[in-house]
Amino acid sequence: MTASPHASSTPAHSTPQVWLPLLALVLLGCNLRSPLTAVQPVLGQIRESLDLGTVGAGLLTSIPVLSFGLLPPIVSPLIARLGIDRSIQSILLIVTFAVIFRPFAGVAGLFAGTLLIGLCLAVGNIVSLMLIARDFAGRTNLVTGLYTISLNLGAMLTLGLTAPMADRFGWRVALATWAGLALAAMALRWAASAGTPETGVSVNRELSHPSETMPSTPAPVLIMALAFSVHIFAYYSLTAWLPTYLAGAGGMSVTEAGIVASSFQILSLTGSLGVPLLARHVSLGKLLIAMGLIWTITPIWILLAPGQWLLWSPIGSIAHGGTFVLVFMMIMKFTRSVDENRRASTKVQSIGYCFAALGPILTGWLQGAGWWAAFGMIAAVTTLLVPLGLLLTRYENRL
Repeated sequence: MTASPHASSTPAHSTPQVWLPLLALVLLGCNLRSPLTAVQPVLGQIRESLDLGTVGAGLLTSIPVLSFGLLPPIVSPLIARLGIDRSIQSILLIVTFAVIFRPFAGVAGLFAGTLLIGLCLAVGNIVSLMLIARDFAGRTNLVTGLYTISLNLGAMLTLGLTAPMADRFGWRVALATWAGLALAAMALRWAASAGTPETGVSVNRELSHPSETMPSTPAPVLIMALAFSVHIFAYYSLTAWLPTYLAGAGGMSVTEAGIVASSFQILSLTGSLGVPLLARHVSLGKLLIAMGLIWTITPIWILLAPGQWLLWSPIGSIAHGGTFVLVFMMIMKFTRSVDENRRASTKVQSIGYCFAALGPILTGWLQGAGWWAAFGMIAAVTTLLVPLGLLLTRYENRL
């Protein structure tokens, strides 16, 4: 059979040029979490300097999740009109301005800047997956894994370096410094897209036609949205309360609890890379079942043996990093065009992050009845990934 001219397995860029777009994507990913996580290490200094109360501090840290959940349906049509490259350059420019502006504009400026950043990052969450689908055809699994790693890398950079910079230069300068990361991403993205201008305002006009390998049936958006919701709900619930549990009922010091909780974040990189590699030989549905089983046993294992963190942390991290990238891989595989990718990603992320915002609140409420009630709820919710994996397997078998 003659291959379709649109079914090439090579990316849109030639091999000698592929590293520049890939590096630009990684740097973009670093910027999609770092402006928000930079606040956490200096939140105490911000509260003291601006006389910010507990409610205000909680709202400041809640804006990102609320933005990721509520704003995608609003910004998605804007992405369709601007196109991929213009959307990326626009959000990076605005993020640069907002990161510099918010530390020096008082309480109102702090919240306005954070909300503006949340808006831009909501755009980035959607458009980055569209970029992968457009520019890295045939390599989407591996590139999606690298992209998810870049999200964690940006967060780890700001979590690790903001506090030392604040000790030396003050929290305002420390926060504003991260504008340099956005500027670097903007420059690299401009270099990567130079010579390949967008062919029109509408996203539909910049897409290649669907290839022969793409499914002929609609994407299972509901399965993807539910899987992402369960995962993000469990992730935010567990990471929000894990240090508190370990430093209390877990019998660890505050420092030890922080180290263990950090290891759970860092080791998620194994899942982010491991799942794309496994996907070469195992169906996405079966991988989702496996991630669901690991997710389910992790909070129970933590309750039964918190001291065994050298075992449960790396194993649980596989599910944490793996499920995240797995859902994005579903979007790549089951959407037939980049515009369908945009619409599916909008629904999946909006539903998921809205559901996730309830996680830490519900976990904290149940914690009043004991840690078994709180973490048991997380385990119960994650069991839903198993039947979702079975449904996804049936969908894959019909393709």
